Amino acid sequence: HCSQNVSLKCSGDDIDKMDFLSVTWYKLKDKGQVGIIRRDKGENITYPYDSTSVAQFGENYSLLLPRVKPEDSGTYECAISADIGRQNLNFKVSLTVHECVTQPELTTMATVSNTTQSILSCQIQVEDLPVIWSITGYVAVSIVKILLCVISIWVIRIRSSNQEQRRW
Repeated sequence: HCSQNVSLKCSGDDIDKMDFLSVTWYKLKDKGQVGIIRRDKGENITYPYDSTSVAQFGENYSLLLPRVKPEDSGTYECAISADIGRQNLNFKVSLTVHECVTQPELTTMATVSNTTQSILSCQIQVEDLPVIWSITGYVAVSIVKILLCVISIWVIRIRSSNQEQRRW
């Protein structure tokens, strides 16, 4: 919920018992990942990627996000950098923070509740495309590819016959 403190777990296992070099938390964006914080194993020093970040490490290298807002929603990644000869581990966690709703006055209570309902109904109305649309798309692409191949072959034959006529 909005304005609550959130703790995102890095993995289901006890990380302290694992062999690793460091743990880094990222937020995944359209253009890649954005670093949040990093900590080396055995050290109590946190290295923030952004000086304005209020995120911190919690118990077992979890990510603590204080007073979350809807813009904090998204996918977070915990990257465990392994020692040499071992495999790195990455865990993804999705966070959804609902709209912040302030306590309405009695006169505006109906308006606020209607707004909340419309926000929820918009989220529920998401539908997947029918399978037939996907199949139709694949068939259309296949037909276009076949036509382009036939045209290419036709152009190559015309060119080669023109070159043979020039030789004679």
